[in-house]
Amino acid sequence: MPDAPLLILFVKYPEPGRVKTRLAADVGDEAAARIYRMMVASIIGNLPQGTAIRIVYHRFRSETDYREWLDDPVLAEAEYVPQCEGDLGERLTHAFAEAFHDGWEKVGVIGSDCVELTSRIYHDAWKELKKNDVVIGPTFDGGYYFLAMKHFQPALFTSITWSTPIVFGQTLLAAKMEQLSVALLPKLHDIDTLEDWKCAKIV
Repeated sequence: MPDAPLLILFVKYPEPGRVKTRLAADVGDEAAARIYRMMVASIIGNLPQGTAIRIVYHRFRSETDYREWLDDPVLAEAEYVPQCEGDLGERLTHAFAEAFHDGWEKVGVIGSDCVELTSRIYHDAWKELKKNDVVIGPTFDGGYYFLAMKHFQPALFTSITWSTPIVFGQTLLAAKMEQLSVALLPKLHDIDTLEDWKCAKIV
């Protein structure tokens, strides 16, 4: 474990009406849920080999439901942990705190909105983390699709205006205030709207 990285994947169960609500406004709840399933399947298909995976799932469905949905050989050894209550910052803080408490020394997180992630990006991310305190993959909408660190840095999740175009900028500023070295990954697209989905490049 000491030198191996842990990748945390935040997911919601693809229940119509509970996922991709902005997309659902254009395509309907059922179609949005189907698209979300496709997105998660794509992300799982491109997860890096040799990296431990921890599924941090939304509590409105049981762990059994998630295991049945995410029944993929890639996730055969994955851990399943429920998300804590609170906003995204609190949930990210808790997820990283738990990972470092469990003894991991390199921890990254992704959500389920970016289907452009490739094995090469993960490889580059872990490589950059050896030389930097933090690695971030920004998105075109002002957020980020990947964030990794090798020491617990809760300041990166404090006083962030989540779900806005300034998340990435605020996170960079927080890292600067903490005097952390930061490496940036290529900018990629998140999928939140119908236009995003039309432009998506599933890899």
